[in-house]
Amino acid sequence: MWIPDLSNSVGPRYKAIIDAVDGAIASKSLQPGDRLPTQRQLAEKLGVSVQTVARAYAEAERKGLLSGEVGRGTFVQYFRPERRARYVADSEEPNIRDFSNIVPVLSETHIEELREAMVASAKDGAIQRMLEYRPSQGIVQHREAGAAWLERNGVQGSADGLIVTNGAAHAIWTAMASITEPGDVVATEALVDTSITINASILKIRLRGLAIDQSGIIPESFEEACGQESIKVLCVTPCYSVPTVSFMEEARRERIAEIARRHDVAIIEDDVFGPLIPNRPKPMLCFAPERTYYATSFTKCVMPALRTGFLAGPIPAIPRLISRARATGCSANTWTADVAARWLQDGTIDRLVEWQRHKLKTRYEILNHILGAFRCEAEPYAMHAWLTLPEHWRSTHFVDHARSLGLLVSPPDPFIIGRAVEPHAVRLALGDTNRNDQNFKEGLERIAALLQEHPDPMGTSY
Repeated sequence: MWIPDLSNSVGPRYKAIIDAVDGAIASKSLQPGDRLPTQRQLAEKLGVSVQTVARAYAEAERKGLLSGEVGRGTFVQYFRPERRARYVADSEEPNIRDFSNIVPVLSETHIEELREAMVASAKDGAIQRMLEYRPSQGIVQHREAGAAWLERNGVQGSADGLIVTNGAAHAIWTAMASITEPGDVVATEALVDTSITINASILKIRLRGLAIDQSGIIPESFEEACGQESIKVLCVTPCYSVPTVSFMEEARRERIAEIARRHDVAIIEDDVFGPLIPNRPKPMLCFAPERTYYATSFTKCVMPALRTGFLAGPIPAIPRLISRARATGCSANTWTADVAARWLQDGTIDRLVEWQRHKLKTRYEILNHILGAFRCEAEPYAMHAWLTLPEHWRSTHFVDHARSLGLLVSPPDPFIIGRAVEPHAVRLALGDTNRNDQNFKEGLERIAALLQEHPDPMGTSY
């Protein structure tokens, strides 16, 4: 009978039991199909309550480690779940405050709007469109609605120059796969969203990090890079880049576009956050339409489940883009595209975007009030902030301390290109991973208190 040794464990007993199960599976002390002691047996052996063991077994089952079968017992699962990063929430405990995942603030309004859209689609015959294969470019009604949406965001174009995608990340992948060949160099911000580094690894292309400031990529850094090597593509997020929240003013966008034109560099513009910004600058597409591939979606400005995006590109490149989009799943999800088109036509998208702006601005004000004494880069309508740590904190040490206190923040290392120096900063997500403003405020207060502490020196294992 397997009995864990909890003598060196700290914290709640139920958590120690879960960790022991996890460790035993990892070390193969427990094998798939092994039967665990009954709750009463384990409680007696460990000297804890049956309720404690029951809670541990239930949480371990929720994580996919164990499987309980009525009348037979509790068994080790045959398929071990993928380990998640230490800074991503893997618990639904009420004391956890998750600042690691960039998602919109959500409400009952979103649920009700989605429910009504689903019912309407079933009633008016749209459900028939969802059951059939559709063109890889997207059906014309959806592309026309998307073209109208992009026009309201400063992008002029037609439905013929548009591809419906499964979000902005899919659009960016499609563009990168269409433009680059293995070994090509793609320039981007020195700190960049992890999706770009993943794309580069799969496509076997090289990333060149460019120097940035609060306004994004520094033009001189881009010019210098183009003079040193052949840059095939510039991948850029002018509005609220991840993780630094840099925001590129219109004059710099125009200058960057001019440098790209002179050196014959294609541009992939990630504008997933752009629709959230009132009176925003013109997209870079406006300054170099002949070489710019523009990507946006509704996953950030409306809701994560609405994974419909749009990719606009030069008309001669559309056939190649369609072929790459087809290779990743034939066509985009018709169901979410139909909901998006419906909401674009009846004004729901505009109402939800305005609602999101209001909530994000409120959280921005809360953030400034609590973390105003620290160096924290943020913008009124951004979904994340970039917190520079005090000198006595290193980023990895801070992330680990925060997690031990139930505070989940994103370290800088996933965003670093190559072997660049790791900044002593963390990213804070401001969206709905914290369910209400009070929880959000309380979590930030706990982060502020931790920032003022002086950690013990990190030990070394010999």
